[in-house]
Amino acid sequence: MSIKQINQLRLEEKIGQLFVFGFDALDINDHAINLIKHYKAGNIILFARNVKTPKQLHQLNQNLQKLAQEEIGIPLFITIDQEGGMVSRIKNGATFFPGAMTIGATNEPKHAYVLGDFMGKELKQLGINMNLAPDLDVNNNPYNPVIGVRSYSDDPSKVSAFGSMFVKGLQKHIIATGKHFPGHGDTQVDSHLALPVIDKNKDALFDVELKPFQKVIDECIHAIMTSHINFPAFTENNKPCTLSKNCLTGLLRNQLGFKGLIITDCMQMKAIQHTYTTPRGALMAIEAGADLVCVSHSESLQIEAIQAVTKAVKDNMISIDVINKRVNNVLKYKAMFARFEMPSYEHIKQDVVNDQHKQYSYDVVRQAVTQIKGSPFKQKGLTLLIASHPLSTTIADENDGNYSLIAAAKKALPAFHTKEVSVQLDQKEIEEILVIQDNYDQIVFCSYNANIYKHQQSLLKTLQAQNNLYVLMMRNPYDTVFVKELKQVVAFYEFTPNSIKAAIDYLKEELNPEGRCPVQL
Repeated sequence: MSIKQINQLRLEEKIGQLFVFGFDALDINDHAINLIKHYKAGNIILFARNVKTPKQLHQLNQNLQKLAQEEIGIPLFITIDQEGGMVSRIKNGATFFPGAMTIGATNEPKHAYVLGDFMGKELKQLGINMNLAPDLDVNNNPYNPVIGVRSYSDDPSKVSAFGSMFVKGLQKHIIATGKHFPGHGDTQVDSHLALPVIDKNKDALFDVELKPFQKVIDECIHAIMTSHINFPAFTENNKPCTLSKNCLTGLLRNQLGFKGLIITDCMQMKAIQHTYTTPRGALMAIEAGADLVCVSHSESLQIEAIQAVTKAVKDNMISIDVINKRVNNVLKYKAMFARFEMPSYEHIKQDVVNDQHKQYSYDVVRQAVTQIKGSPFKQKGLTLLIASHPLSTTIADENDGNYSLIAAAKKALPAFHTKEVSVQLDQKEIEEILVIQDNYDQIVFCSYNANIYKHQQSLLKTLQAQNNLYVLMMRNPYDTVFVKELKQVVAFYEFTPNSIKAAIDYLKEELNPEGRCPVQL
């Protein structure tokens, strides 16, 4: 299929190719129709709100490409944040893939390649041609509120090795996107909520943060996502990287030699919206070097951003040559990866609902389980299991998990007593546990981001002092850093259906932990 040439496009069609927009529906709605039909927006980002079943998602993407064919004549990039683990948009029917730190804990980079291959195949068959993964951040800050287990490791060499293997597997099928350039691992601020600053010198940044990006650039990754973080060593005038020409053009393009697509993180994040506004930020990002500007949610802001760039071109505030250069890069990769046509769902169903992929993913989660302290669990006497539902800790998680370890335990572990609590334990819940703790010979507590939900820390300290306590860390392994008194600790790195199954096997004494923690504790 041939893609339109730049000289065949009107100005509105050119500018539309530079925007990635999201909408809230399981099928095409007025929002999507308006952006594609009237504003020629040429790219989509999908979230869990757009996904119910593989068949429904396949039909949605088919309908979107049909509309783009009718209204624009150029296929869409249909993108998604399918990192695996805690950032997974596709959760039902298709494979629930492991997250980055889970894969890192296996200490086997080949798993990253195979999982990237499997994931890329499923996404392509569902009509998705660009995955906003892998996360190449080096998570070297235990207090990081937004990355954590989305990173393979705190070791830049390990992130480089696993990240590059995942990219190779994924790019057999679709575009991979390394993020969040130049690195979001050493922050204590979530850029969804404010503008972080990483004030390191260039040598330190090249040794750590930039190492995984340089690795995948050298191996021809097709896309890189920018971070809304101020790096004074690279950026000018306290700008976030996304809006910095020094960072995007000077560093990423010229110094590191990246030739692929530069896509922004969402321009509605408060690091941009509260400082520059989304429309102004969109224009600044394109000027700085971005090819694709992501505005994920608000229809009004999406329209305002498109209009701001259009007006800037007409008013000679930005050169049409700059626009043409960005559009040409987009069209080049669309010629390689974007298609209007999709096979029928029945034709591809066996590739998407795939038992081999699902079994491999579970085996990786099982292999990752890591005994951090003490020895594996042995049931002795009456045991109380305390756990919560997984809670969306950041906007990146998008929504809470609707799966329950307690429900699984009630079926598989009838001899255990169970108590379900909230992640953000309140004083009443804590007091209830302290009242009943002496009734049990053992307590198993499933922690979940205790570095953020600090009431868990205080409860764990009290329980450890008075009981035979086992702690299952169901997300960040850093929980043990904040409660050093813990003696029996095992890490699962994610709170997903696969890790729930692995936790049950562990408590049934049918899983011997083999993983190696990929971060220093």
